[in-house]
Amino acid sequence: MEQVRIAKVRLLSTPKATDREFDYLCPGMEPVFRGAVVKIPFGKGNRERYGVVTTVTEATPEMELKPILQVLPSDIALTEELLALCDHLKEQIFCTFGDAARAILPAPVYRKEAKTLRFLARCEGVDPKNALAGFRGKNKEKYQALLDYLDLVEAAPEKTCRELFGLDAGTAAFLEKKGLLEIQQREFARDPMESFAKEQTKKSMLSPGQEKAFSLLREKLDADKPCAALLHGVTGSGKTQVMLALCDHALAQGKTVIYLVPEIALTGQSARLLFQHFGDRVAIIHSALSEGERRDTYAAIRSGEKKVVLGTRSAVFAPVSHLGLIVIDEEQDGSYKSETGLKYHARDVARFRCAKNGAMLLLASATPDIESYYKAKSGTYSLVTMTERYGSATLPQVQIIDLRPDLRKNPGILLGQVLREEIRHNLEAREQSILLMNRRGYRRFVSCLDCGSVIKCPHCSVSMTLHNGPQQKLSCHYCGYAMALPKECPECHSERLVPHGYGIQQLEEELAKEFPEARVLRLDSDSLSGKDTHETILEAFRNGEADILIGTQMVAKGHNFPNVTLVGIVMADSALYLSDFRASEHTFSLLTQVIGRAGRAEKKGRALIQTLNPRHNVFSQAAAQDFETFYEGEIALRRAFQFPPFCQLAVFTLAHEKEVEVARGAQRLAELFSRELCGEFSDVKLIVYGPFNAPVYRMKNIYRKRFIIKYKNNARTRAMFDRVLTEISDPSAGSAKITLDIGPGLI
Repeated sequence: MEQVRIAKVRLLSTPKATDREFDYLCPGMEPVFRGAVVKIPFGKGNRERYGVVTTVTEATPEMELKPILQVLPSDIALTEELLALCDHLKEQIFCTFGDAARAILPAPVYRKEAKTLRFLARCEGVDPKNALAGFRGKNKEKYQALLDYLDLVEAAPEKTCRELFGLDAGTAAFLEKKGLLEIQQREFARDPMESFAKEQTKKSMLSPGQEKAFSLLREKLDADKPCAALLHGVTGSGKTQVMLALCDHALAQGKTVIYLVPEIALTGQSARLLFQHFGDRVAIIHSALSEGERRDTYAAIRSGEKKVVLGTRSAVFAPVSHLGLIVIDEEQDGSYKSETGLKYHARDVARFRCAKNGAMLLLASATPDIESYYKAKSGTYSLVTMTERYGSATLPQVQIIDLRPDLRKNPGILLGQVLREEIRHNLEAREQSILLMNRRGYRRFVSCLDCGSVIKCPHCSVSMTLHNGPQQKLSCHYCGYAMALPKECPECHSERLVPHGYGIQQLEEELAKEFPEARVLRLDSDSLSGKDTHETILEAFRNGEADILIGTQMVAKGHNFPNVTLVGIVMADSALYLSDFRASEHTFSLLTQVIGRAGRAEKKGRALIQTLNPRHNVFSQAAAQDFETFYEGEIALRRAFQFPPFCQLAVFTLAHEKEVEVARGAQRLAELFSRELCGEFSDVKLIVYGPFNAPVYRMKNIYRKRFIIKYKNNARTRAMFDRVLTEISDPSAGSAKITLDIGPGLI
């Protein structure tokens, strides 16, 4: 048998058991190369699947091979860097190669269908002036205006034509049937930036403090070797202008930039800022983009048309060339860690890409992640600090308010007397206020006064949250199940059902009663209905269309509202006692960030922290924006109890719709850990806790148990994890599904 070209292909979607290379014949003279995305027949049924070519060789096949069906265009192939990233993620977070590749190549990139738009075009040989002669329909004038317009522009999107001339959905088909126009499907470039102002603004001068920080960072960037720096500045110190100046410097050297923000709620503000600063060189990536927008954006980045990529965590996979700088703003934010699908942390991916490209990783925050700050203090990262607010702005004055006296007078109240007075003062002064209430819904749960039972989700082992509206409803915040509030208890049929706890809708109601003249906007996931709603709400508040903005943690980060002079934290204790070792860190960060929204311009700012535990250190430290003192106490605790950064954490989770299968899988996994630690991997040092029921034991009708592992990340430990995963993932080992989360966001 003669030699032929053979491609080794890794599937984009496959379980761990078949996560390996498969051999295929290269078709004819069509170019097949390492990194190419290909369509192949797979399995006995020859189902069409997609994969990535990892090797191309000439050899004599030992058996008959199937041919590659299609090689997708080279502009969506994986580069050597991105192939290496897939291998890195496979090794570090124990995903499959295909899991990593799919994160880099969104589905629209390798689907065969074009994304297209319906266009209306003029017909050659039709005289628009005489086309409707003799036509007696009621829309003759509208039709004539449309034909005249198409004669002028030749073709236009159907949606545009309908809006311009007030036409209904059947117009195009009617006129095409009469031979007066053509309906065409055309590919077009969608621009997710089109809703932002196109004009470029004059770049502002850096203050002495900003200039000092920029000079230190520029020196690191100019070294042209991998480096990482942490820009730690108090809220309002002007970190953004320093980061933009560094981006300018990288672009001037012919390099590209990835600029990450934690939430979609921030991409609108950041997009406007970056677009006005960098113009058409900016591309935007986040989860609310349509498939067509994502495909077009990918192509524009890959071609080099876009030099600055802005987005949430998935933008870290953008296929840029000549990468010079990755900025991670609000780097402490938990949303940079993916908890579903590919369980990566954007910071770890960014660190790998910067190492591969000789680029700079810049982390920025007023409240850095404890592990990042530890690396900065120990010299792994360069530490650059900014201790003063920009210009004439000063840090807000902060009061810590004991809410208990107010609750003794009125047990259900959310706004204490001091906070009510401050809100009234702001309304009279025509200044704006922000109120943080980090809990969705109206009431936390509903229980029966007679039998004591709580109404729970039928699919999850959690209570349902009461939501207000035209009709009161109960909603599960884990699976989304909703039902009308019943008139009687499902257990004992008593009608004495009582709501308990508090939520942001209750705050909205209390404000309406106390300040009926106030214009109030709410920003939480329940108030959002479309991809632009974050920006719509924030822009309305920025333009002075509301007096008070209430919201969950979405209102805390990165926003700049010059007329906000009051910030109130309604119930500061809500996240402090969660069963997670980062509870104090998250509380300190959230409070510091939201306090920092006040007094960011000439007007002085005030902030009030309402709490049931006013003597807790985290409140006084957040009030003073004293991160250093908070860090010293927190790092001492973590060192004493051996939590990150002094170890790493991994969570193995077993899940199945049958409780008995989860228990069987947990027992099997415990036996595997014991066997490996007493056998081949007896040199591996780690601590295994579990099995435990997951915090939400049943979710979406799936039962879940888990093991928590403390360990040191090295080749031996990774080899042991891989051995255990491979063995327990074998279908013959049991039917419970297993997942592994490295560095979980919550435990």
